[in-house]
Amino acid sequence: MSTHPLQKGRYSAMKRYIAEGLEQYLSQDMKPWHMPGHKRKGIGIPLDDIYQFDITEIPGVDDLHNPEGIILKSEQQLAEIYDTFASYYMVNGATGGVLSAVGAVANYIKTICVEDNAEQCHEKAVKDSIIIARNCHKSVYNACEIFGLKPIYLEPEYIDLGDDFTSHIYGAVTAKQIKSVVEANPDVVAVVITSPTYEGVISDIASIKTVLQSYNIPLIVDEAHGAHLPFISELPRSAVSFGADIVVQSLHKTLPALTQTAIIHVNNQELNKQLRKYLSIFMSSSPSYPMLCSMEEAVVSSYERKNENRYETYIESIRSFRASVSSLESIKLLGVVQTKSIYDDSRIVFYSHQSGEYLAARLREVGNIEVEMSGTNYVVLISTYMDEPEEFMHLEKIIKLLDEEFGRDKVRNKSCEEATFSKEELYKLVGTVAEDNIFVYPPGSYIIAAKEEITKEAIDKIIELKSSGKRIIGL
Repeated sequence: MSTHPLQKGRYSAMKRYIAEGLEQYLSQDMKPWHMPGHKRKGIGIPLDDIYQFDITEIPGVDDLHNPEGIILKSEQQLAEIYDTFASYYMVNGATGGVLSAVGAVANYIKTICVEDNAEQCHEKAVKDSIIIARNCHKSVYNACEIFGLKPIYLEPEYIDLGDDFTSHIYGAVTAKQIKSVVEANPDVVAVVITSPTYEGVISDIASIKTVLQSYNIPLIVDEAHGAHLPFISELPRSAVSFGADIVVQSLHKTLPALTQTAIIHVNNQELNKQLRKYLSIFMSSSPSYPMLCSMEEAVVSSYERKNENRYETYIESIRSFRASVSSLESIKLLGVVQTKSIYDDSRIVFYSHQSGEYLAARLREVGNIEVEMSGTNYVVLISTYMDEPEEFMHLEKIIKLLDEEFGRDKVRNKSCEEATFSKEELYKLVGTVAEDNIFVYPPGSYIIAAKEEITKEAIDKIIELKSSGKRIIGL
């Protein structure tokens, strides 16, 4: 019979591993070009008061799952700010919102009335398929599995970066693509797309919505990376303003809110009841008031900034920065020219002939710059209005230094570590069926979904990712 570790005296001196690890990391003075959007600067509740605000559903406050008081008023204010039918706070991130959104449309039954005669109404057959963009977050795939929906994949085209640059960056989903897939598969419950993408590419939601309206198919937009768009008029418009049926926004990514905070917006009244049902299922029964306060403060303060025209300094910093680094020789900046689509200029994506892991490592080593993610040959940095002009200047200085360094070093595809794997063994998987989901996180989009046949193209992509130093999950 085994003895519990504590009974062996192995842990006689207790440690706060997490707190001590975070303190050690923060002592390095790393520059956060990643989420959360508050950039560690704080907004709203002082940290010392968190415990004072951390209460439960007691008389005098409210219940997130059945709001009647302060939370109800705050969510009504959200709907007013965003001009939606309804908007709801979520304390378990955009993931919970995506699961709830797909749940709301799953097996959605439409009542059809013949010639407006109520006596001749009948129910249309239950639908069990859903169109999803291939670059959707893993939560969309998980939702399909939970609700027994058969995914019909729509794959955006890769952006042509030119100059012999490898590209695994998806472009926008087009209305033409969606129309083609819908015509081939008219009996679906909804379409789900990601816009903006991790790399800042935005789809033409207005045109897509117009196509789907003629088929009476709801549009769900994972706008996790676009929570800032409703407030900054110099940037592209949010999917919320174009009437997408359900829009999920991850507040902590680009607004000054705590990690794990999100909002879901509803523009389709018929879906609202089902959405509320699944929000109560997928969210914790013990919602956090500090998170709720953080969300409310982030939205209200962002709205007030908009009304007071207080984004000018941030927009000027972005424009000045992009202009200064747009003509580098070895490190290139992604933008509207390359994507040939609507683009969020607040997102900073650098690509080169070196691996993304190597570029991220050099940014960390030379300038204490921590990026959000690295791809095969690119890195993603998240800017928010919490970034000051001097922080853009520091980033500009470092990226120019690295551009000169990369120009001197003619070796291509330099990785941080030598990849150790057998290409031959991987190619033997072609034609077999994946037992598990295979992906890189971040961004969390599946290369191959469980139960899907493995293709040569998928293996090519895996090999390129592994060669660049990325860790493949589920392989």
